[in-house]
Amino acid sequence: MTTQDLIEHAKARAAGGTGPSTISNDLTWLAIAFKAVRAASGIPLDVSVIEDACIILREHKLIARPKRRDRRPTREELWKLSRYFWRKQHRDHRMKIPMLDIMWFQIYSTRRDSETCRILWSDNNDEKQTGMVRDAKHPREKKGNHRRFKYHKRAWKIVERQPKTDEAIFPHNPKSVSTAFTRACKVLGIEDLRLHDLRHEGTSRLFEEGYSIEQVQLFTLYEDWATLKRYTHLRPEDL
Repeated sequence: MTTQDLIEHAKARAAGGTGPSTISNDLTWLAIAFKAVRAASGIPLDVSVIEDACIILREHKLIARPKRRDRRPTREELWKLSRYFWRKQHRDHRMKIPMLDIMWFQIYSTRRDSETCRILWSDNNDEKQTGMVRDAKHPREKKGNHRRFKYHKRAWKIVERQPKTDEAIFPHNPKSVSTAFTRACKVLGIEDLRLHDLRHEGTSRLFEEGYSIEQVQLFTLYEDWATLKRYTHLRPEDL
């Protein structure tokens, strides 16, 4: 494998719509694989070809670090979304997914989209108001990384009113949930707001309520303070 091979790979990925941060991840994981194979098998793989490719690709802006989002929904935007989803669920009866509850659950629970749709009733502790995220996102551990989290009291109230028709509390496809949210934002003229931004909003609210770093980690399950700090976009007027 040569530096040119990697540059062509990056160009092909970019042409297909892949972002610079994702292409950068390709090369990062490839470098890890090179080092692991070299150490385990003694095959003299040259990691420098990846490093050289990164220099060129960075100059041409084909790779980059992930952009840090600080988008938080305004009160007016949350009101518009709430009213929209309420109509769809209770007046029009055209929406099978309880988006109103899911939207606010995302905020109060700080769960990721995929996590929300796979939380099980059987994993809840009613007495302690805790739940469990199975196979929680982790840089290295993908399977079996089950972690217990604390429900915010408002998130727990949302859970309590869900019908127990499935082993999952919100038995829906996370892609369908995300699509429904994106469609609502488009209809309402709300720009640059993603469903995942609600997790950031919820994390910031926990700090605004006065919870400590250690307590916020029990709600959010972020691995460390450095990661958590990225999503604590506190507003001066709320202090």
